Amino acid sequence: MFKQLTYSTLILLLVIGVSFSALGHGENPTLLEDVNNDGIVDIRDLVLVADAFGQPVDRTAEQNPDVNRDGSVNVLDLVRVSSSLGQTVPDENSAYHDIQEYIFDKSCASSTCHAAPANSRGLSLAYGLSYDALVGVVPQNPAAADAGMKLVDPGNPENSFLLTKLIGPDLNQGSRMPFGGGMIHQGKIDAIRTWIEAGAPETGKVAGIGDLGVLRDPDEVFEPPARPLPGQGYQIHLPPFKIEPGTEREVFYTTQIEDENGNPVEEDIFISRVEIFYPAGSHHFIIYRLTEAGLEKGLMEEGATPGIGVNPDHVFRVLDTDKPDLLGHVSIDRLFVVGTQTDDVLYEFPEGVGLRMPGDTVYDLNSHYINLLGDETLIGETYVNIYTIPEEEVQYEAIEIFVSNRDIRVPPGLTRVSKGTWYIGGEDGELDKREHDPDAVLSVFFLSSHMHRHGELFEIFHGTTGDLLHRSIAYDDAPITLFDPVVRLDANDTITFQCTHNNYDTNQLLEFGLTSEDEMCIIFGYYYIPTEKAGSIIR
Repeated sequence: MFKQLTYSTLILLLVIGVSFSALGHGENPTLLEDVNNDGIVDIRDLVLVADAFGQPVDRTAEQNPDVNRDGSVNVLDLVRVSSSLGQTVPDENSAYHDIQEYIFDKSCASSTCHAAPANSRGLSLAYGLSYDALVGVVPQNPAAADAGMKLVDPGNPENSFLLTKLIGPDLNQGSRMPFGGGMIHQGKIDAIRTWIEAGAPETGKVAGIGDLGVLRDPDEVFEPPARPLPGQGYQIHLPPFKIEPGTEREVFYTTQIEDENGNPVEEDIFISRVEIFYPAGSHHFIIYRLTEAGLEKGLMEEGATPGIGVNPDHVFRVLDTDKPDLLGHVSIDRLFVVGTQTDDVLYEFPEGVGLRMPGDTVYDLNSHYINLLGDETLIGETYVNIYTIPEEEVQYEAIEIFVSNRDIRVPPGLTRVSKGTWYIGGEDGELDKREHDPDAVLSVFFLSSHMHRHGELFEIFHGTTGDLLHRSIAYDDAPITLFDPVVRLDANDTITFQCTHNNYDTNQLLEFGLTSEDEMCIIFGYYYIPTEKAGSIIR
């Protein structure tokens, strides 16, 4: 199942007669009952489900009435929306939201357990309902109730039955949860304990709770995807590699696009759709293209470290955080192609728009996995399916946007804002750097952002008009903002952006860096430009 990205849930967006869709994690990623994405569950959402009752599911539609995502619109979806009437989108930049998304939604709130229609033991852990159902509530289990326990007793984790059920209850307190689903990661249990100790707040961050999205539950199984059919596209694979307990590891792996016979694809191709799959535990995955300058520097050999791959014949290069430039500079030695912070994600470009991938070229696959809270070796891996479009159908060439501000300095206990600007015209501006026609107009149709866990707000503005183009309060799964109409930029325009970082829980100066405990402030996205205006591809 693909996760959701973009304005709300699933999208089909028209951009001046052409369409763009992206499927992945979203701005309202778990309030699935809000079918029309207006921030509240009401009768209008119920009507949308009723109108689609029994019809086939279109997972690329802007409004998806298949609320429980089981592949059909049926009475279970009606029940789930009815049970959530009146619910609104809560604070998504909070510890409670992370617990909801990465623990309750993933392991508890299913239609056969703690969500409609079952609501086992009268308890719903569905999004928007779980907080009131847990905090200060007496459990239905007689032994726990007689002992004076609450499902969640703010400030008192030892008296919180939720925690007891996750750790392992006494025989008279029922079975350990999740029932029949295997234990959840110990780091998630510790996060719930820390949240309860802090008073179980519904809003706001809690010190000591890291990125729950990178914790892989012990019994999770990763199923590799099928590759595209011959003639439709290609599959790129970053092979399995090891991340030992208590560590994080960022690797680079060079490869080439190969056909079904294993031969390198020598001609340029244009892609219109990308699917990325990896198991939980990854902080990010990026495909870079090495330039001739990068190859001349010998980047394919820098940082090579044996013993990392599951297959010892696979050569992985490891990022040395003390030498961050060893593996080259973005926009000079390597060019961003596509990336994600969300497992199981899909990008589909507008009709007539293709992203050029040069043939006979070395691609560098960059994966960052975190196993700081694990007690067993984690295996990282990524599959990418790319789907091609015939060159004669390409009217516009998609160009990647990747702009970073490294000027981040936040003292302990303080909040600071760092700002950056992306220039379109002028020397070293986008038009000059890409060798586009100087009178070309760039059509931005996709923007997103990237921060680490101390990032609280990311905003992107049109430099000329001051219009807000993108806002994110989610450091881990930033929304993707799509534009209809597109944002048109000429040589006189700029894009400005700013990141707010809160160094609320360390005694160290917070600066730009590549580990999960450093910070970043990066905008990325795509614009398109008519093929006759596009410059020669950077080699």
